[in-house]
Amino acid sequence: MEPKVLFEIGSISITEPLFFTWLIMAILVIGGYILTRNLQTIPKGMQCLVELAVEGIEKLVSTDLGEEGRPFIPLIFMIAAFVLFSNVYGVLPGAYSPTGDLTTTAALAVLVYVMGSVAAIRKTGFKAWIKGFFEPYWIMFPINIAGEVSQVVSHAFRLYGNVFGGGILLGIVYMLVPYIVPVPLLAWFGVFMGVIQAAVFTMLAVAYIQLKIG
Repeated sequence: MEPKVLFEIGSISITEPLFFTWLIMAILVIGGYILTRNLQTIPKGMQCLVELAVEGIEKLVSTDLGEEGRPFIPLIFMIAAFVLFSNVYGVLPGAYSPTGDLTTTAALAVLVYVMGSVAAIRKTGFKAWIKGFFEPYWIMFPINIAGEVSQVVSHAFRLYGNVFGGGILLGIVYMLVPYIVPVPLLAWFGVFMGVIQAAVFTMLAVAYIQLKIG
């Protein structure tokens, strides 16, 4: 299914996934600036929630990756925040979730793979990294390559499938049972599922990076 084109800038077509990806990125950048422009020694209000979120990501990364994982904390936090906001935004009636498009989830999965591979190269060296594709025997090279590709594909499709399918389900429910099940209750269910999917994608990102540098 081709993504819907919203408008064009010159010869560049701006599709729904691209536009709403930019929109959510802008919300995160502006929100991050507002929340961190006046940090206090004793946190209160929204600063408490932000610090809890950062500490949670830091604990997750440190538990799985140890001290080697500290440079990945900003990356994992960015992925978690973007996926979470994308999923939750898609719950709104008529809204569009960028994570419901395969190109978005594939880009995130490729980003995780590339960052993990770069870290592995920096840790063991390029020759050792290449050699890993031919272990334990050189004949295993095609299978090892297939395993690398399947890791990226499964990471991307898991989030895409759940968000896309969940969006269709919520859309059907919104149309069929608005007078039986309160819409706010349905929205909270969508938010809950969005949070779960963001957590799963984030934990898988950490796990895949651990496989690279472990």
